[in-house]
Amino acid sequence: MPVGGSLSKRFTRDELIAAFDRVGRAAAANRHHLELAVYGGSALMLASNFRYASEDVDIAELHYPWPDWLRQVIDDIARENGWSADWLNDAVTFHLSEHSTRERDHVLVGTFPRSSEDGSLKVYVPSAEYMLALKLKAMRVMDPAKGPQEASDIINLVKVLDLDSPEAAIEVLGRYFPKTAADPTKQIFILRQIWNMESADAPAYPG
Repeated sequence: MPVGGSLSKRFTRDELIAAFDRVGRAAAANRHHLELAVYGGSALMLASNFRYASEDVDIAELHYPWPDWLRQVIDDIARENGWSADWLNDAVTFHLSEHSTRERDHVLVGTFPRSSEDGSLKVYVPSAEYMLALKLKAMRVMDPAKGPQEASDIINLVKVLDLDSPEAAIEVLGRYFPKTAADPTKQIFILRQIWNMESADAPAYPG
């Protein structure tokens, strides 16, 4: 489960889907069925219409050691595309909610390779509710580099969910991170600051 290294070339949704096609073909060739739960910017890029590029793919930790064929195809994709060596990594696992489940709180966004009727790779993303909760828990709006994008993501998710107040957003946070929601002073303050900022036209997210 690669972690570390420097970020490199950003990639688009089409480039990421092509990479997943390749991972799916490798899984099929090795008679393996693989499921990945993707988070962060890449999940928004796959599922929404308000993220267009990312630098890495955050996934939940697999329930078994990475097989050699998977490591090899991930390394090949990174090298050939000029992507970070850890473009697919499970460092996000520590930050996920113990109250979430695959069935209730994730959405299937694709099976790969797309040319196959029985895709050997299934890719899931968090539901809009779970994604908003993850964003609110991390609350990186004040980060000089990531802050503007984080604020935009939060407001777009708020619009998708048709929430009418910062307090309603905190209720969503509490479903997944009750300890954080018990004292949401920072989240409420930031939400009030960004609540009326411009969002994407008709932001969309599967659900």
